Amino acid sequence: MIVKFFSEKNKAKKITKEIQKKIKDILYTGQYTNSKYVNKFEKVYKKFCKTKYCVAVNNGTSALHLSLLALGIKKNDEIIVPSITFIASAAAIKYVGAKPIFADVNQSDWLINPNILKKFITKKTKAIMVVHLHGLMCDMDKIKTIANKFKLKIIEDASQAHGSLFKDKMPGFYSDVATFSFYPTKNLGAVGEGGAILTNNKDIYTKTKRMRTWSHNKYGFYEISYNYRMTEFSASSLLSKIRFLNDDIKKRILIAKKYKKYLATKSYSVFDEKVKRHSYHIFAIKVDRNRRKKIIQKLKLKGIDTNIHYPYSLPELKVFGKTKNKIKSPIANKITKELISLPIYPELADRKIKYTSKILNNILID
Repeated sequence: MIVKFFSEKNKAKKITKEIQKKIKDILYTGQYTNSKYVNKFEKVYKKFCKTKYCVAVNNGTSALHLSLLALGIKKNDEIIVPSITFIASAAAIKYVGAKPIFADVNQSDWLINPNILKKFITKKTKAIMVVHLHGLMCDMDKIKTIANKFKLKIIEDASQAHGSLFKDKMPGFYSDVATFSFYPTKNLGAVGEGGAILTNNKDIYTKTKRMRTWSHNKYGFYEISYNYRMTEFSASSLLSKIRFLNDDIKKRILIAKKYKKYLATKSYSVFDEKVKRHSYHIFAIKVDRNRRKKIIQKLKLKGIDTNIHYPYSLPELKVFGKTKNKIKSPIANKITKELISLPIYPELADRKIKYTSKILNNILID
């Protein structure tokens, strides 16, 4: 049996004619960026996430970059960020000349540990960037309490958290700004690339909106800026797909429950389902680090695709100067060598979930 890591074959059939019609319209008008489909998507997405403002951009990294600039983050400022996340989270901090300060994660859910954040706060600390890893939101109550006490900004990297909830609130409610990626494999993925900035702050909205398109005014420019515009093609595809998002999340949650039922190992992330809704962009488990490569190979021989998100802990990377933090990240360093991501997408059939679980159970007891 073949079990792909990701597939949108059935959804593609449902939306192909609709997208083709929109593409013809775009080609006819000749408006390829920041036009009616981008504007419409911004309205639809901010309504979905229940925030006042949405700025669509070309990808999630650009969304982070503009958000940091809009918050006034500058050279030599320090931003606390989790040790486990995609490199883009910390890279965006470096783009503005600031310094990423890596904080370790929880053993249970692999999210930034709010109980240790105070250890990293100095006079240079300006913000906390939380990452809702795999689609599970961080403890935003604790993080907001700390941020308020030390007068810090909060940035949510919600690139994997479309439709995720903390106490019935989506990303953007607890923070100054939340950013999203619409990379094709995301829970809400574009046919192409895309990103968005969500905020309830009008100043952040105004600045990021102008900075995505060179910050020009009638006779000149407000500041040196960027070309981070979303294409009409990406926006049109997102409009076609967003109507499936809530149902897709429900399906992902059901698949995760089935994995938890069928798998002998219980080494997945643990959280309070009464407080959080995990949108399951990724379903990962921990395995013996010494066996991970062989486990992946054996699964592949049985037709099962897997992945690793992420095979590194950021403070261990040479590009960040390696272990310059006074406080290390032993949990993150260990977990990144143990995680395996299993197939999870709305189209994944029950027989394939059972098959994957059965094969993995057999491999783990060998």
